[in-house]
This record gives sequence, structure tokens and C-alpha cells, in this order.
Amino acid sequence: MPAYIDQSLEPFHKQIHIGNLPNDVNSKQITDIFDQFGIIIKLYLKHRMSKNSPTLLPSPFAILIFENREIVDKIMAKRPFFINDYQLFVRRCLPITRRYPYEGHTTTNKMLVRIPRENHNEILPNNNIITEYLKSTGGQIIRLEKLDEKASLVEFEDYDSVDICCLSRPHFINNQMIEIEKCADEQQARRRIQYRLKSRGIFKISPPQSTTIISPTLTLNNNEQVAQLQLIYRDTTNRFENEHEQLISSLQTEWEQIAKKRIRLQRLTLDYQQKQQRLKEENRQLKKLYNESLQEIYRMQNQRE
Repeated sequence: MPAYIDQSLEPFHKQIHIGNLPNDVNSKQITDIFDQFGIIIKLYLKHRMSKNSPTLLPSPFAILIFENREIVDKIMAKRPFFINDYQLFVRRCLPITRRYPYEGHTTTNKMLVRIPRENHNEILPNNNIITEYLKSTGGQIIRLEKLDEKASLVEFEDYDSVDICCLSRPHFINNQMIEIEKCADEQQARRRIQYRLKSRGIFKISPPQSTTIISPTLTLNNNEQVAQLQLIYRDTTNRFENEHEQLISSLQTEWEQIAKKRIRLQRLTLDYQQKQQRLKEENRQLKKLYNESLQEIYRMQNQRE
């Protein structure tokens, strides 16, 4: 199990991530667009896979850190931004935590509002109360669907409203703790709800074995259990296939970059060899001229004598 270090939320309120940048972008082009909104404390522009890696990223990205969170709010409200013919993808930076390790790399306008797993006996407030609470994000809700008594799906018009909710944890509605998480895959979220609902129905209480001890035994319905395991297996297989495709795509991109670099080095080597041959020829000609000059000097000295 990976060891994630929970990052504090506070610094991320002042940061934005900028993607879909041109390959030849430089820091000045980015600064010219965003310093009108406020003071930029730091700008990180990343072109390569790692600091000393020869492999270039398919698309560079930048992270900007500002003086305060109000600047970030202004920038998000003024989207879109362009450099040349590229429309920049601007979003808020999110921390990496044990509970949500992939949230910082996921962008979606959907999220789940649910009861924390440890508070399994509680139920969600009604949709009207949830809607009223979420108005503080400033975003427009286009769908709010109650999946069961413990979870609701919320879809905003813009992905930024979801990021604001993630950066505003913890959430309390009427003094009740509520969990909010991104929903990148709505169908998978619905399947999880189905598992939970089915798991409540697949337990049967057998009658007590004696009149003095009440100890009901939980037994599983085999058909329901097999169906549940099949769904879990399909979800796991799909996840591994997606990860495999992403890995292949990443390796293919890296291989293409290496191949381009190899071709470039071959051309440079050929140019160097041609230049070396030319310099050798020039050196030979200069030596010849030098020798001829010496001979001419000796001849003139002999004539004078």
C-alpha cells in the first residue's frame, strides 16, 4: 500500500495548475497573462519528465503560486485564456492525501455527497438542504440526484465548483459531518451503491437454535454473492486495463521522444563528421600555403645574398 503524506490544504488555495501549453512556451508568456491579476510568488514551468530527464513531456504544464486566494478566484472567473492558438486548461491545485490520492490529477464537474463510512448509522439531509449548503461555491447545480439514503450525486455546470468543495473540507451540514469526493466515473459510483444495497438484502437471519440464547446466524445467498463477485471482478479488470493502456501510451510517447532524439543525434554526428573533414582539408591547404611561403622567403633571401 503506497505511503501518502497528507498535505495541508491552506497552501493550495493560492495555487493554480495550467495545462495544454504550447511546446515552445516560456515563463514570460505565462507571466504576461496572469500577473495582471496579482503578485506571482513563484512560477514552475515543467517541460521534461524529470529535472535531468532527456524525455520531453507531450505537453508542458505550469504551476503558479500567488500572494492570496482572492487572486486565484479572479483568474478562475476570467477563463478562458489563450497563448497563440492554444486554449489553456486552468484549474486549482489540490493536495494528495491518503483518503483521496488521485483527486489532484482528476478533473470533473461531478461529485458525491455522502455520509462518512465511519458514521454508517446516519443518513443524508434532504436535497433542498444540500442545495442550500452548496450555494456557497458560487457554481450552478444542473443535477442533484439522491442515490440512496447515504449518498447523493451532484453535477455542476463547471468543474471549478467541485475543486472549491474539495478545498473546503471538512464539511458540516446542520452540525452533521458530510463527506464530499470527486466522481470521475458515475457508473462505477452507482455500482458501489448497488453493492451496498444488495449486501443489505443478501443476509438472512436464521431462527434461534434454542429458546434461551438469541444468536441469529448470518448466511449468504449464493446467487447474490456470485453476482456481486462478478461485478467486482469486472470493475477490477476494467481498472487494470485502463492502467495498462495509460502505461502503454506513456511508454509510447517516451519511445517517440527517444527516437526523435536519436535521429537528431545522428544528424548532428553526420554534420560533425562533415565539418571535421572540411576542417582537415582546410588545415592541409593552410599547411601547403605555409610551406610554400617559407620556400618563397628562403628563395628571396638567397637572391639578396
